[in-house]
Amino acid sequence: MLTRPSCNNEQHEQGAGEAGEAADPQAGQTLPPRPESRCIPLAKLDLSDPDRRKIDRYLDVTKSALLFGGRVLLVEGIAEALLLPVIAKHYVLKDRPADLRTFRSAVFVPIDGVDFAPYAKALLSPFNSVRIADRLVIVTDGDKHTVDDGQDLPGEKRKVDLETLATQKNAASILDVFVNMYSLETELVAAGNATCMKEVYLSLHPRSEAKWDDALSKAGDERAKAIQELFKTTPKGDFAQLLADKVTTSEAFSVPGYIRQAIDALVK
Repeated sequence: MLTRPSCNNEQHEQGAGEAGEAADPQAGQTLPPRPESRCIPLAKLDLSDPDRRKIDRYLDVTKSALLFGGRVLLVEGIAEALLLPVIAKHYVLKDRPADLRTFRSAVFVPIDGVDFAPYAKALLSPFNSVRIADRLVIVTDGDKHTVDDGQDLPGEKRKVDLETLATQKNAASILDVFVNMYSLETELVAAGNATCMKEVYLSLHPRSEAKWDDALSKAGDERAKAIQELFKTTPKGDFAQLLADKVTTSEAFSVPGYIRQAIDALVK
C-alpha cells in the first residue's frame, strides 16, 4: 500500500509582514509570498485498491519523482522521455530561456504502457485543497493502425477518459492530453525526419536498408504498421539516444505538431 508522503509547493495569501510575505527594505515594496511545502498522504487520496497497488508496483527510485513534481509530463515509453527534453531545448524553446528553465524543472515519466488513469488520479486528486501536480501533461499514441476505418482512435478514447477524470476532480484546467495519429516513430517520419531516422536505424541494423525502404514506401495505415514492425526488433531506448544526438546537430529536424503543443502546454 502507498503510504509515503508527497509534497507540493503551494503559495498562500498572507498579509504584509507575515511569514509568507516580507517587505523589501530597499524598495519599500512587498515581496510575493514564498512557496510553502504541503504534505499529501497518498493513502488518503481517492484511489481504488487496484489503482494503489499498480502505482506501488510501478514506483522505483527514479519514477517516484512524479510524486514530487509540480509539473509532470507522462509519456508511454522511454523514447518519448529521452527525445522531448532534447527537442524542447534545441527547437521548441530554443529562444525562450525562461520557459526552458520551467520545462527543465518538470518531471518526465514514462509509464511503460497506456494506462495513465491511476497516475493521473493520484496526481490530480485533492487533499485539503492541495494536489500533487500543479500542471499535468500526458502524451499518448493515437494507434490508428490498430482499428478499422471509421472507429474512434484508442488514443482519443484515452484522452476523453482522462479529461473526464480531471473534470470529476475539479482539475480540468491542470490537465492537457495530446494524441498523435499513429505512434512516435511514424509521426517523426511523417514530419519529414525519415533521412536522419534511417541513418540511426541502419547503425543498429546495418543489413536492413531494404527493409526500411520497403516500410517507408507504403502509405497511411500500412506504412504505420510496417514502421511498427521495424521497431519490434529495435531497442527503442537505444534508438532514441542515437536519434537525440542527431536532433542536437541537425538543422533540418522537424518537430511534429503534437510534440510542440505538449512542450508549450507544460510551461504555460
